[in-house]
Amino acid sequence: MPDHAKTPAFRTDVVVHAVAAPLSALVVALLVYSGARAWQVAATALAAVTLHAALEVSRRRPVAGFAVASAAMLGLVLTPTPGWEPGALPSAVCFLVALWRTTAATGFRLRLAALLVSVGGIVLSGLVSWYRVDGAVPAWMPWATGTIGLGVVAAVWAAAIAATGRKARAARAEARRLAAAVSAERAHLRRDLHDVIAHSITVMVARVDAASVTTSDAGTGHELEDVADAGRDALGALRSMLTVLDAERPTPGKRPLTVAALPELVEAAATPLHRVTFTEAGARRPLTIGAELAVVRVVQEGITNALRHVRSPVAVEVRLDWRGPDVVVEVRDDGGDGVLDGGSPGTGLAGVRERVEAAQGSFTVARAAPGDGGWALAARLPAKGAP
Repeated sequence: MPDHAKTPAFRTDVVVHAVAAPLSALVVALLVYSGARAWQVAATALAAVTLHAALEVSRRRPVAGFAVASAAMLGLVLTPTPGWEPGALPSAVCFLVALWRTTAATGFRLRLAALLVSVGGIVLSGLVSWYRVDGAVPAWMPWATGTIGLGVVAAVWAAAIAATGRKARAARAEARRLAAAVSAERAHLRRDLHDVIAHSITVMVARVDAASVTTSDAGTGHELEDVADAGRDALGALRSMLTVLDAERPTPGKRPLTVAALPELVEAAATPLHRVTFTEAGARRPLTIGAELAVVRVVQEGITNALRHVRSPVAVEVRLDWRGPDVVVEVRDDGGDGVLDGGSPGTGLAGVRERVEAAQGSFTVARAAPGDGGWALAARLPAKGAP
């Protein structure tokens, strides 16, 4: 079955054709039986066929279909068949469908024009019927029929506008939902890239810096300095690219770092010029997935910031304390040999704060007093079980 056959508009047309066409054929037959002239019967039959053709046209070109349907209805109104109301032809429903489609698919001016044409047609039909009325038909009948016609036209027109409004609101809501999903996806990606790649590059640069200082070969030292500069440039470029990403989503099948991996993570960051130590107090207790990931990210971000922004040699201490009702993680540096220009600031701290707060924890960043050290990152997160 063709794709267009599955659309609601196509199914509507099939139903209208299947119901209205046979009934209109019956009306034409009754006109013949009642003694109408041949040209009157032919005009009525032609109008019915034109209305059904207009229905097909309106599915693809609503305005053109409405114009054809309006012309067909005008022909019915002007056909002087005694005792006959144009709206009584079942195929006249094609005009209402065309009116709906024009109203739903066009702007304010065309909508208003369609309404005025429809109302004008109803008024003209009522006047013609009133002029032709004979003594067997009450004089109020044309006016009652016209009033009903006006009500039907107004109802179809208003319902089409209301339906269009609902569709527009639903489309906007769906667009907002998709935008939020894309935003969340990008934020997950940005955060994971920052937490994993940026941290690894920072550790690599720190190791190369340490090697360039400790090597006895001047040529090798210069080469290592160039490698470190290239690594810092790459880190800056990565951070620049990450500013356009604002959502996060864990990679399926990838297991995030756990608290048990922290000693290894700290050891990997240590170099001859970067003394990174890890201490843990109290009995380790279970954490929620969000809290455990937040602990790891606090450690990663604290080490990354110290290696990136503090001039070596520098000492970084990572502490994990389970002795209270919550687990407390702290990353503190000693200030090193001053501040190192590491490029533009990143978004790591904001991301860590979001993770910690999402896990029902608290996060602080503090600068130590002069002579007492550098920066301290601390987070307090709920742990399961009693200490």
